[in-house]
Amino acid sequence: MHSTLGSIRSYYPSLSQTDQKIADYILANPSTAGRETIKSLAARIDVSTASISRFVKRIGYQSFREFSVELAQLESNSVSGQSIFKEIDRQDSLDTIAQKTFRSQITALESTQAALKESEMARAVLRIIKSKQLAFFGLGASSIVALDGYHKFLRTSLNCICHPDYDIQLMQAAKMHPEDCAIVISHSGENRDTLRLVDTLMERGVSIIAITSFANSTLAKKANVTILSLAEEVNYRSEGMYSLVAQMTIMDTLFMMSAVRISDDMEETMQAVHDVIEKTRH
Repeated sequence: MHSTLGSIRSYYPSLSQTDQKIADYILANPSTAGRETIKSLAARIDVSTASISRFVKRIGYQSFREFSVELAQLESNSVSGQSIFKEIDRQDSLDTIAQKTFRSQITALESTQAALKESEMARAVLRIIKSKQLAFFGLGASSIVALDGYHKFLRTSLNCICHPDYDIQLMQAAKMHPEDCAIVISHSGENRDTLRLVDTLMERGVSIIAITSFANSTLAKKANVTILSLAEEVNYRSEGMYSLVAQMTIMDTLFMMSAVRISDDMEETMQAVHDVIEKTRH
């Protein structure tokens, strides 16, 4: 629903100067851009229609028509009260701050859901359920998502590993094998230490599932499967506050999809885990 602007922001850092010029105009004037024809939009931005056509394809659309229809839907949703992310102002009341924060989280989830591709999710799930060992890697805020995923998948019959310490993560990565799978989380997809982990995993032939906010990031390019967490962040250098919830929801989705596919093997394991936990409550 709100994936159009999120997609533009996701691809923005790797776009050419001309594409960024187009992106800048659309991000600043989404309502106007949604009502333009390809010719009128090109004239308004002072670029060629071919540049507009190439731009929409670079950010994941088949045609300008498909792109403009989504922009028009975005305007409709904004009018109905589902406004896109607005920065919190110093003069905002506490109620306004709460509303903007909740709206930003909701928008992140809606954008991420709209951008999900069933084919990519299927490829990710297949790698997960066939893995001999499933590892979760994330640094900083991303470590929260990694630990959350580990906590969930530990209830399955899969052999899972995760650790918050970076050096131990490197050692874990170095011991993995081609029949294993790693889920790597990074908002920017450009964290140097995370990419070192990824290079180690690639050297070992491990399948890599990336959860990131930027489709053309180094992490996304190196991964076997990339799932985007889209949010209306201020810019790509932000800490990904709003995408964090989206990333955790992606992890929940992968868990549920995998659980359905391995339900026969998992039921007994989940019951055993449940029984052990229940004993600690008495």
